[in-house]
Amino acid sequence: MGISMIWAMDRNQVIGKDNALPWRLPNDMKHFIAETRGKTVVMGRKTFESIGSPLPKRRNLVLTRNLEWKAEGVETVHDFTDVVKMAEHEVIMIIGGSEVYRLALPYADKLIVTYIDHEFEGTDYFPEVDWNEWTPVSEREGILDEQNTYPHRFVTYQRHA
Repeated sequence: MGISMIWAMDRNQVIGKDNALPWRLPNDMKHFIAETRGKTVVMGRKTFESIGSPLPKRRNLVLTRNLEWKAEGVETVHDFTDVVKMAEHEVIMIIGGSEVYRLALPYADKLIVTYIDHEFEGTDYFPEVDWNEWTPVSEREGILDEQNTYPHRFVTYQRHA
């Protein structure tokens, strides 16, 4: 089935600030929901704690080194190789944060990126990607309006076979 990664980032690969998004972009939230609904999402503990509760209509897995950590409504995973095994039978969506993206990148076969054409202050960055390994398969511009004030575009990539 496979491992997909989904994230939004600014011009400098900022993906977060102090465990939160540094922007408000409802179009990206709608895109995220549409891409992840009905799938298994994998996130790190800090990302889960920043969200505050399991994402509805998804199987929620939290990757943590802490063997004692538990939260209602989520499954805990302690080793990324378990996630890789699950991807043989279902679509896995990696949703953050930086460390989980870094672990998942070598195994991913699809990247779903929202590029925000703006520079934000941030503390969390997406790891370096060798874009020579990827082919864009779809791209669309985000619509600007009073709620979505930053230019943005949605691009999906497939890893070369």
